[in-house]
Amino acid sequence: MRDTTRHTILSVARLVFAIRGQSNTTMEHVAKASGFGRRTIYTYFKTRDELYHEVIQNEVDKILKALTKVTQLKIAPDKKLARFMGTHMKAVENLIRKDRLLRTEFLARSEKIEHYRRVIDLHEKECLALIFEQGTQLGLFSLENYHTTALLALTTLKGLETQFILDNFGKPSRETLELWQKILLQGIKASA
Repeated sequence: MRDTTRHTILSVARLVFAIRGQSNTTMEHVAKASGFGRRTIYTYFKTRDELYHEVIQNEVDKILKALTKVTQLKIAPDKKLARFMGTHMKAVENLIRKDRLLRTEFLARSEKIEHYRRVIDLHEKECLALIFEQGTQLGLFSLENYHTTALLALTTLKGLETQFILDNFGKPSRETLELWQKILLQGIKASA
């Protein structure tokens, strides 16, 4: 029961924060929207900031889980790399589409968002380095420094996000991502 109540509060809070924004949301708003009393909300979360952090952390955890799942796929590293980049952009798209306020904070590189992005970035860098190492060991890639290559790939991928958001993740965005994947794969491909 306790887990169900907590989950319900978090789900409702996610929607309330998405509509009102963090600074315009009160615990009373979350209580009314969830059907629970304020006391119940405060039993689970001491402050609005704690609740907001938990909501965002849940989103981060979903992203990390999806990215980790890609690295564990039993497919060729070049295919895994393409899937990983697509998963990255899909995660950004899902966040932005769910929450118009997050879109604004994302585009403005808000400090609230950047803290969480750093956690994701570290995880993504490690995942990419692992894919590059697997590809090199199988003779598909010719790389000496997996972590530096991962950092470069991730930096470029993140650099594409703003334009993708502005393009509403349409066809030009998909074509740009495919082109970036081709360029990267061509650059790291082992010579035959």
